Amino acid sequence: MRLSLICTAILFAADVSISQAQTHGWHAGFEQARTSAASGSQPVLIHFNAWYCGPCQRMDREVFADLQVQQALTDGIAAVKVDITREPELATRCKATSVPRDVVMFPDGTIETVNVGYMQKIQYLSLLRDVSERAHKMSVPKPMDPTPGNLNTSIGAAGVADAVNENAAQGSAAIASSDAGEPAADPLLMGLEGFCPVQLHDKREWITGNEKFTSDYRGVRYVFLSTANRDVFLKNPSLYAPQDLGCDAVVLTETQRAVTGSIRFGAFFDERLYLFQSPENRTEFKENPLKFVRIRSALRVDQVEGSKFQ
Repeated sequence: MRLSLICTAILFAADVSISQAQTHGWHAGFEQARTSAASGSQPVLIHFNAWYCGPCQRMDREVFADLQVQQALTDGIAAVKVDITREPELATRCKATSVPRDVVMFPDGTIETVNVGYMQKIQYLSLLRDVSERAHKMSVPKPMDPTPGNLNTSIGAAGVADAVNENAAQGSAAIASSDAGEPAADPLLMGLEGFCPVQLHDKREWITGNEKFTSDYRGVRYVFLSTANRDVFLKNPSLYAPQDLGCDAVVLTETQRAVTGSIRFGAFFDERLYLFQSPENRTEFKENPLKFVRIRSALRVDQVEGSKFQ
């Protein structure tokens, strides 16, 4: 009887230790998350919240209680929740002036805000996947070496939708000058031929952006309809920008060549936009999208072949 009680106590203590280290995908504290990340060269994702924050509580109920999200929080990421009222110094360091807010500390030392405000489950899953993939690409020595992604098949259950621009063959917008500061080291591509990526993603509208509102992301310049649209883009650029720098996913998967696709042959899958060189490639993608989105490549602008537009 006494031996049984001792064994039970040991098991209970072990369970407590595990739960303190990580519960529902979250580490117990920032230092624990940072230590865990360092041991596996992972990024630290900090979800800043506050006890008085209504949207924060809503995300707890509608997003973080989901098992799929909890699993994604442990997939190549060391995640931690931080109440800004309890750790104001960390909040100040990460410029967390409002909540909810997600900030990532990447292995290379980069600190980046990846989300501000309430985010729905499917968008948050996309964010987590993007953070994990970006961190993994930082550790890949050969930029063109394909690496497996973390796509969850249930996310793609909504299927594939065409992103057809009826006016694409009639010309494109002029290259806009950026107001984002110093020019990029690599020559810029013009994203979506000057059409606003936020209008396309959120409203499925092909509307030319205003050259006064531009932003550069991964060596690609995007033009927006308004400053509000640009601000939306900057909160989560990986959601709005075409995948793989706008390169044809079929060509990239089958030949490992980064060749720009066309806005005439686009398709949405898992709320992400993919561009293709031909309707045949788009059809092939639509028949089995998981075959082409599971292979991710760490691309740079100088590796892209084809038109300066994408």
